[in-house]
Amino acid sequence: MVPTKKNLAVVGPTGVGKSNLAIKLAKKGDFEVINTDSRLFYRGFDIGTSKPSKKDLSQVKHHLVNFLSPEADFSLSEFVIKVNDLIQIARNSSRIPLLVGGSGQYTKAILENWDVPQVPPNYTLRAELDEIVKKKSVGALYSKLLKEFPENAEGIDKKNPRRIIRAYELGKSNTLRVSKKFDEQSTQFMIIGLTMDRNLLYDRIDSRINSMLKNGWVQEVRYLIDSGVGLKDNAFFSIGYPEIYSYIKNECNLEEAVAQIKKKTRNLIRHQYNWFKLSDPRIKWFDVGLISLIEIAEKIEKEILEY
Repeated sequence: MVPTKKNLAVVGPTGVGKSNLAIKLAKKGDFEVINTDSRLFYRGFDIGTSKPSKKDLSQVKHHLVNFLSPEADFSLSEFVIKVNDLIQIARNSSRIPLLVGGSGQYTKAILENWDVPQVPPNYTLRAELDEIVKKKSVGALYSKLLKEFPENAEGIDKKNPRRIIRAYELGKSNTLRVSKKFDEQSTQFMIIGLTMDRNLLYDRIDSRINSMLKNGWVQEVRYLIDSGVGLKDNAFFSIGYPEIYSYIKNECNLEEAVAQIKKKTRNLIRHQYNWFKLSDPRIKWFDVGLISLIEIAEKIEKEILEY
């Protein structure tokens, strides 16, 4: 493939085929796959995150997959520094950086070159805020953030306690969650969006969750628990793991856990469409219900050479 000045990013909701497209591209061209899905950072969390198979990972190198232990902290600022380094290394090797993942905040931080504050974690404060969640609710914690640091509450996932705690932590250090945004970097990326009919996507997600359970998701969570991993660890905030944990601990039945997983995944999809809107002129959208991933890959290979 002829070198291009463009980088490539594949965005879209969970379950739409982003990873499969990235693998198809990487097998055919000079693409360097850089994962931007925070759920895939952690070792041992494989089935419930739809992590690429061992075979795919052996055939196509993926940066930022399986590189953290479940309890590890990895801030957005650390992520931005790491990914920008990987992009530069790929460019220096005449390869095309290919960002792929469903974590909207992480992906957008790179595409828009966010200036993310480097504030170390305050574990004492985090413990205090965790108590608010345990004794009251995530909503109570969000209300506290909104009241005390409204600028840091802007655009945050109101149901994600880790994000809210981090935003409050930054507020206490007199730091904005994202102090500046620069849009220039988005022009260095060809951004591909994958989408499909929402109801069809929901059906696909439901089937995928059922398949995950048949493929040993509950057993995976049991193994993690037996290994000493639990709700205190960052990796356990991936959708599905807390619900299966509750089932294993006899706090609910499996049917109730699965219903919650499917509900939360649908909420995630809606949230992902808020990060990357179908109306965003920077994104070239493909409906995977109308065109195959193979055809999309061929179009991308042709178009990226024109940049």
